[in-house]
Amino acid sequence: MQATLSQLLHIHQMIDPIDDIISLCQRSCELLAQVLHLPDQVLYLNNTNNQLQQVAAAGAKFAPGTGVLSPLCLAHGEGVVGQAALHARSLCITDTRLIPNYVCDDASRSAELSVPIVYQGEIIGVLDAEHAQAGFFGQAQQQFTEAFAAILGPRLANLIVRPRMTSRQPFFSAGSRGEQQHSIVAENWLTQAEFNSTLLQALKHFYTHRRWQRLPLQRLALLQQTKANTALAQGALKHQLVEAIAVMRQHTATALWGNILHARYIDKQDQLSLADQQYMAFSTLRRHQQLAQQHLLQQLWQMELLLR
Repeated sequence: MQATLSQLLHIHQMIDPIDDIISLCQRSCELLAQVLHLPDQVLYLNNTNNQLQQVAAAGAKFAPGTGVLSPLCLAHGEGVVGQAALHARSLCITDTRLIPNYVCDDASRSAELSVPIVYQGEIIGVLDAEHAQAGFFGQAQQQFTEAFAAILGPRLANLIVRPRMTSRQPFFSAGSRGEQQHSIVAENWLTQAEFNSTLLQALKHFYTHRRWQRLPLQRLALLQQTKANTALAQGALKHQLVEAIAVMRQHTATALWGNILHARYIDKQDQLSLADQQYMAFSTLRRHQQLAQQHLLQQLWQMELLLR
């Protein structure tokens, strides 16, 4: 288990600097195929017609300089991939010959694992892998892919929404300085690095609000309704953190991470006791805690962007 967590953290660190949606998808496929020893890994994204379209792949479906070969496009509910998206749940197929709606892509394969990428209840895409050996995919591969999808979802949502935000800029009147004051640049919002640092400090000092006094809360769009009152801003941010952690605890893929964050920062439980409670090695708990923090920050960063 420790090796798996280490590999998940490694993948996250490898994709973290990538700021282009196709590059992010492509690198994700390559790393996932490498870690799970897969000959095939494909990533589908929802297109403007609400269909699932192949945008990245590792293995036979990918050619350097060309990209995805003969990219497939599926409706929600079509094939294993479409069924995973339609029902927003992973499908681990032992033998595709027993699936009446199986869709053959470049070649027919016996086993298939489709994991939806979901963010705030919305299907963003699907991670799909196939293997020639029947029964190849098991619980370990499924859980690892689900955990990675939970990390990837907010990143993809961020990159998808960014062009929409940028496209709003021309609508500001060139002659209206009042409206321009409300642009993202004029508002002097926090950068993502500053945002992450601010929220981590708030989380780590959850009950020590005097430590919050040095935090730039007035530059958070999450708190734009409370800028005139420091106490209200602190209370609002605390509420945002509690709510985001509660959402993590409600979803299977992130429940463990949410429980760890709640125990560490809201219940103020020390790490050694928490590791014993979760039957984990201390190093394993630390890796889980780091992944949980990263997921939480991505969720809140997406909310921050939508409010700007």
